[in-house]
Amino acid sequence: MQFDKNKNVFVHRWYPFVEGYSKEFIEDILNELPFAPTCALEPFCGSGTTPVELQNHGIKCYSFEVSPFMHLLSTVKLGRKYNVETFAHYVKAVTNKLSRTSRNIRKIETLPFGDTIVKREYSRKWNFHDTAIDGILDIRHAIRTIIDDDDYKNLFTIALASIIVQASNMFRNGKCLSYKKGWETRIFNRKEIHNFFLDKLNSIFAEDIRIISQENPTVHNSEICYLGDVRKSIQHVPDGEIDLIITSPPYLNSRDYTDIYMLELKVLQLINSHEELRALRKNTLRSHVQVSYERITPIDNGRLKACLSEMSNNTSKTWNSDIINMICAYFEDMQFLFSAFSKKMRKGGVIYFNVANSAYYGVEVPVDYIIADIAESCGFRVREIRKARDLKTSPQQSDKIGKLRESVIVIDY
Repeated sequence: MQFDKNKNVFVHRWYPFVEGYSKEFIEDILNELPFAPTCALEPFCGSGTTPVELQNHGIKCYSFEVSPFMHLLSTVKLGRKYNVETFAHYVKAVTNKLSRTSRNIRKIETLPFGDTIVKREYSRKWNFHDTAIDGILDIRHAIRTIIDDDDYKNLFTIALASIIVQASNMFRNGKCLSYKKGWETRIFNRKEIHNFFLDKLNSIFAEDIRIISQENPTVHNSEICYLGDVRKSIQHVPDGEIDLIITSPPYLNSRDYTDIYMLELKVLQLINSHEELRALRKNTLRSHVQVSYERITPIDNGRLKACLSEMSNNTSKTWNSDIINMICAYFEDMQFLFSAFSKKMRKGGVIYFNVANSAYYGVEVPVDYIIADIAESCGFRVREIRKARDLKTSPQQSDKIGKLRESVIVIDY
């Protein structure tokens, strides 16, 4: 259940994704199915593990991703039109461009939006030292001006994305980005940033492009990987066509993935204002409290109502007053999804739904059991709930709740 296993795997290693599962999870599912699936659905694509591995097995997969960065990453990994000669041509051209960069790159490439990107007069902390961000802007400018093929432009953009955190003063720390120890004096010059990027291209990417250039896939899932909120876009999937769903939706842990991948969204100019950022957060599954929603009435589920009743006695001990509303909204979204799944799936299809339980106000929310209830209310049959592993609770909950269960719900239609 950990993406870390993918860090040295063909194509998946292009970008160090934190969340998600490994390719072995997909392979194990395919090996245990009593039928050969022909068309799958991945409503929360993330870094693209599901559609990429299904494509490798010749299985068509509709997929959806609301984050413009994750969508770009997925479609680049799904691309199979790259060849060694064209790749080498663009690497050489970009290398030459980086050998003679503009002295003041900020006159031709704008800084990412936000007050904390670079040091300012009033700054206590900042995301990038000046030489590091200038090196990144050099690379972004080279990609934009030298590469005239969109497939390769996107490929090189993902190579740039893969070094952004390395070049920054930040690291990914659970739910957010935190500052590295000693970041104030850990300064890369522009040439070092260029070399991070070129080394990735000439090693990992070059090796995988050689393999891709010899392939001839039978399906191209990049063509049916949609950018946008699956709740609004699932109509792209024909009714009754899906016989397999494999997914891991955002967990009910108040984690906002736009925060975790904020540097990539900003540096790659996929988000350029606070208004765009707010709009993106509004379109994500309601599993966090970064934006407010209208008051939600809880769905008709006994387990959920029992949890909410117990929590209501402890609401003074919370770090955010919107948590109960977030929990109600999360399960309302789940009910909507399973209702939609029942229209898109054919009889005999199977769903593998990876979730984790949560805890708030000292109360454990049995997310897997509640989702199982929701699935059965929509006409599905829950075959089993498999425990995948134990997860640590947050420090606020650890004194009352030891560990939380991560599960895979296996559901038949």
